[in-house]
Amino acid sequence: MAPQVGTATDAGTAVPAAAEAAVRPWLQALHDLVPMPEKYRRFQVDRAGALALLGCRDLVLDALVAAGIPHAGSGEAVLFDYNDLANVALYSGAVTSVPFAGQRMMIRYASAAPDTWTAPRGWDVEWRLSCRDKECPGGQWRIALPTPQVFGGRVDELDCDQESVTVDGVLTVTGSPSVRLTGRVSTAGRHTPLRSAVARRLFDDTLAELLDGRTRFQWMHPLLRLDRAAVEEIRIMDCTVCSLRMQRQALAEGLTVRTRRGRFLGVLDAEHSWLEVLDEDDVWKPVDPIFALLSIRHGRAREGFVDFCAGSVPSRFLPWTVAAGEPLAEHRCPVGDGAWDNTFSGTAAKGNS
Repeated sequence: MAPQVGTATDAGTAVPAAAEAAVRPWLQALHDLVPMPEKYRRFQVDRAGALALLGCRDLVLDALVAAGIPHAGSGEAVLFDYNDLANVALYSGAVTSVPFAGQRMMIRYASAAPDTWTAPRGWDVEWRLSCRDKECPGGQWRIALPTPQVFGGRVDELDCDQESVTVDGVLTVTGSPSVRLTGRVSTAGRHTPLRSAVARRLFDDTLAELLDGRTRFQWMHPLLRLDRAAVEEIRIMDCTVCSLRMQRQALAEGLTVRTRRGRFLGVLDAEHSWLEVLDEDDVWKPVDPIFALLSIRHGRAREGFVDFCAGSVPSRFLPWTVAAGEPLAEHRCPVGDGAWDNTFSGTAAKGNS
């Protein structure tokens, strides 16, 4: 028997009157959701996992199912797509949900004093990568190492638990199904407003489009980020989609640009991608409407922060010399397809402002 699959429908059905106030924000978030296209939908999160991710009660999850959140199965055997759940959580406003609370905590630095946005910082870092195939006997890893020096920082120390060789910023490990890197990095920031009127217009136009809903900020499956036709059709955007689209627009305008992958470090860290423009003063500058958007959405935008996102570098960026959409690591697995998982943590060292 084929699995039952729910689809997003008009919110407000099958909700007990007594619970209406509690579920209303969730149903509105579902009503506005752009579901993952079927090609990129993965029903892998069970009921317990959904409750933990959303941080909600059973009655809320039941209301979301009744209202048509995409799902497979029913009852205790129901399964959900992770990104659909996360996006409902992001727009529910529920501080109990992991995605909303995490995003809100990540962007809280935007409300601090402006001099803290660029103050030099030290971080103790740990990066673990592991093959998803439990039978992997080892194979080979090629891992791009972070390059904080592009923004004036440095790698103070970075050690690999496995025997490794590093050439031109790429670390190679052979014969291990997992890799663990630990060390310390220093990051730096700078206030460098954009001089290019064209680059600033692209920043302003993209931010306005996200704020007024013409294009919707959402989390998405990693492969969907690279499917230009699909994201343009359903009009959603994350940091990777944003940087790649702005790169195409900037090149069409005659600007010299590149994209970059990195991580945002703080109380919580997260992967991030952004566009960089070679400005009229011959300085490469980030153009990052996504962080400007999040600061506004969460009410964290201190005066000047949105302008800061148009050209300046926060000292919480740990950059790699890897373009948006490109992998930070590759794994050649002798028995599997080479898919891998990773966890990264950057703990602020004492003395950070």
